[in-house]
Order: sequence, then structure tokens, then C-alpha cells
Amino acid sequence: MISYPNTKGSGLARISGMAERQWEGTTHGVGKGRMSESDRRDGMKTFETKVASLIAATRHLEIPHILMLRRLTLRDPEARKWASEKQINVVFQVILTKTIERYGIAKLKADRDREFGPLLPQGGDGRDEDLRVLGDIATQLLGPAQMSEAESTQSGFHALLARGAVPPPPKTLRTQIPNREPPPLFAAQLGPAGDKQMARRIAQLQKAGEEPEKQETVFTDFASLFDETVCSYAQKTLDIFRISNPSRGMRLPFLLAPEFSQAYCEILRKFILPQMRATRAMQALAGSYNWSDVGGDKLIEIMQGSEVNNPILHNWDTRWAAFRAPKAVKGKKTPAQKPEDNPWPLLREDATRYNYEPPSEANIILLQDIIRFEADVLAKCWRELAQLYTQEFAPSGRMDQAREGAFRDGIMKWSAKLPDYVGEHLAMKAHFEFDRLDATWMRKLLNSFGKNDSERRRNAPFLTEFVLQLGG
Repeated sequence: MISYPNTKGSGLARISGMAERQWEGTTHGVGKGRMSESDRRDGMKTFETKVASLIAATRHLEIPHILMLRRLTLRDPEARKWASEKQINVVFQVILTKTIERYGIAKLKADRDREFGPLLPQGGDGRDEDLRVLGDIATQLLGPAQMSEAESTQSGFHALLARGAVPPPPKTLRTQIPNREPPPLFAAQLGPAGDKQMARRIAQLQKAGEEPEKQETVFTDFASLFDETVCSYAQKTLDIFRISNPSRGMRLPFLLAPEFSQAYCEILRKFILPQMRATRAMQALAGSYNWSDVGGDKLIEIMQGSEVNNPILHNWDTRWAAFRAPKAVKGKKTPAQKPEDNPWPLLREDATRYNYEPPSEANIILLQDIIRFEADVLAKCWRELAQLYTQEFAPSGRMDQAREGAFRDGIMKWSAKLPDYVGEHLAMKAHFEFDRLDATWMRKLLNSFGKNDSERRRNAPFLTEFVLQLGG
């Protein structure tokens, strides 16, 4: 955990001097072309050190002083040697947000009504930018400012007038970087859970200067945003499982079939998502944020959050549970399944058309856990397995040669770390992607999942059926 200095005095000159001392001697440039791995590590270490020092220096400063320090930092050419303007802006936004939370939400609401007068530093230079920063944070913490009845009427009148004019160009949202875990050193420095959460948000900056911004579709209603975000997130995970080579005439497990992701999204759009959005909890969520500003990343953050009181995961599981066939009451005929709760015919039809094993009611847990799988972790697993295969079966030289069984051990390691059924599906995908993993090798791999047939079928049911289909 960072040991925060005892910051005495709050004059603007002292704040400026503190900033100059923190950045003195920095030599790593930002945004100057592609860096080597060594330079990148050094740049990351410098960035972490500077941000940690900045957090420590602002720990006990008042909001006006932090705003003044932000002005000085953005003007200081030395600061650009370790961070871009975009990164500096986000760092200070996080610092100001945490400071304002300590300051008090009730006080912030009162200050917003007074146009943030008590929170602004002295001097008119940069005042508009300070107001914009404070306004963005207030909207994030409090929601949009409530208009009076007169203001609301006037706003509606202006909106009606605007409709008769030439329509404005479509709004373009900046790309929001997905949440990523902070570098291990930085996370260890911050220590407590609250500071680690702040570190995760700042760690998004590590890729901000490396990737070009992409155009993002703008959604004007919650329903479209919700459906597109959930389907895209599920498809990202399914893309990791599907094979890229021919199936060799085999009837594939559904997760491996390239066509299954389209059928899965069709099921979501027809049987899952509309019914979820109709629930009271999801309607409350729809009104909780300005979704045109926060975008789909906020929905993903909620999906990846706690299982407790999670409106998305709760209603998601409820809809999948509705697909189970109703149980017969003693002495009465088994009731027919409602059409709106029966996606299985559609899945069987698609599986017949494209020659893969259709999912059934027995696979509901696997189907509903697809949005719980972390696509980044699965991608990391597959990259490691591909590297192990190359080192064991096709090394570039003797020094790169891995020991016999390294690839099999890698599959077993990841099978134990990942959720149920994931490891065996990646093993089956490897059979199609890597030439040396023939039927004999797959049977030897299956033996690693148990001492007898019963244990192997219990630990790897999909792989067991797959090896039986391989024959030989």
C-alpha cells in the first residue's frame, strides 16, 4: 500500500513545485511510434510510479487545488514524457472522483446547484474546463441535473423547433476501453479493495495510446443497446471455441460448430432478451443511467459483477430455467411446453442443417454460463496451448524443444482452472487445429481425466463422446 506523505500547506505554488519534483528526470516519451518490449516495460514502470506518486500527493488536497494541479500538469511538457494528454485527463478524473466521494454526495449536489462555485480554484483561466470536468463527474455520481418545470417546458419547446430544421449529424461516441486488471506491481502498491478498483480504471490507459480508436455504433434506446451488447459479448466467447479448419465429416459438439454462434444469438433475441427487458428489475436498470453516454461497457461491468442482486444475471438464469420441460403432476397428463419457452426445435433444425450435435435441456447450465466465461482468459489459455504445441511438436530449434507431454499437461492444467467443460472443448478444438493430435493422441488425453470409463465420463462427458466418434 502507498505510504501517503503528510502534505502541509495548500498554496498553488507548493502544488506546482510538487508536480515538478515528481516528474523531474523522466526520459520515456509517449506516443512516439512502436516501442521495444524493454522500452514498453520501462514505460509502464515509469507510468505506474508517476501515477502512484500523483495519487499520494493529492490524497489530502482540496478539490480546487487538485483542479489547479491538473491545469499545471497538462501544460507541463515534462509530463508528456510519461503520459499522453488523454491519459493525464483520465488519471485526474479518477482522482477527482475519489476525492469528491470523500467530500460528500450531498455537498456535491448543493454545489452543482450553485454552479460549483465553492469547488473552483481562483483565477478565470481554465474555468470553463474545470466546470466541464466537475459537471461530468457530478453526472456520473448524481445522474443528470433535474430541470425545473419552466426549464423543462422551454427545453421541450426548443426540441420541437429543432425537429423542423436540418437534422444534426449522428453523434459519435468515443471508444471506451474494456476493463482490465491493473499490472501486478501497481495493484500491490494500492492495496485496499477501493484503491484496487481505482487502479483497474487507471490501468485502462495502458492501451489508450497503443490502439487506434474505432467507430462505435450509437444506440438511441436501451433495448437495442442491451440486445446488441449481450449478443456481441456471447459471440466473442463462442468465437474462441469454434474451429477454423474442416470438420472432416464429424458431427461436431455444438460449441465447436462455426454456425452455432448465429443460432445462439437468434435464441437470445427471440426467447431470452425481450422477456428479460420486460421485467421490473430490468426496466429499473434501463432508467438508472444515461446509456448513450455510458454505453455497453456498463452492461458488461454489471454482468461481470457480483451474482448477488444482479438484475441481468438473475433474469438471465430465470429465462434459461423456463426452458426445462414441465413436470407431470401425479395422475395428470404432462402439460405441453409453451412455444415461447421452447427453443429446442429451432436448435435441432439448425444442428441438422449444419451437422453438429444440438444442445438439449441437459446442457442448459453450459448454455447459460456462456456470458459468464471471461473471453480474455479463454484467449490467453488458447495462446498458451498453441505455444506449447509448437514447442513440443514443431520447435524452431533444440533450445525451444519442450518435453514430451507438455501440451497434454497444459490442457489438464487449464481444465482444472477453467469452468466445467471448457478445457475439454478446447482440447477437441485442438484436434482440428493441430495436425499431430490424431485419434490415438486424443484417446491418451482422455485417459488423463480418470482411472476408469465411469470417472472419465463424469469428468469429461463431451470429450468421451468425441473420442468414441473418432473410433479406431
